[in-house]
Amino acid sequence: MLRRPSRLTRSIKVLACASLTAIALSAVALVGLGSAQDQELKVDARDYWFEPTYKTVPVGTTVTWTNGDDESHTVTSDLGLFDQEIWPGDSWSYTFAEPGVYFYYCQPHDWMIGEITVED
Repeated sequence: MLRRPSRLTRSIKVLACASLTAIALSAVALVGLGSAQDQELKVDARDYWFEPTYKTVPVGTTVTWTNGDDESHTVTSDLGLFDQEIWPGDSWSYTFAEPGVYFYYCQPHDWMIGEITVED
């Protein structure tokens, strides 16, 4: 003779299933966040403009500027943190380790500006 599961047995199974689902979703969310060290941002210097011009990123993000124009550009920090010339087709990267607002520009083309806001 077959016995029907008791309400307690069904409740335990439902609770176990819900708990496993919550654990699995939490793990997926944590993997999706990654660490700030894994963050990257690509900025193009093209048509005498930085794109994106303004961006907010987490601490630890590495920003890579790539020159897509036919002449060299610089990525120059107004705080003196960096001043790098980038030749056509080349790239240069900088990792932002501290929160703050970082304005940069191209020395020979002073209308080429950008700003990276770094948050905790």
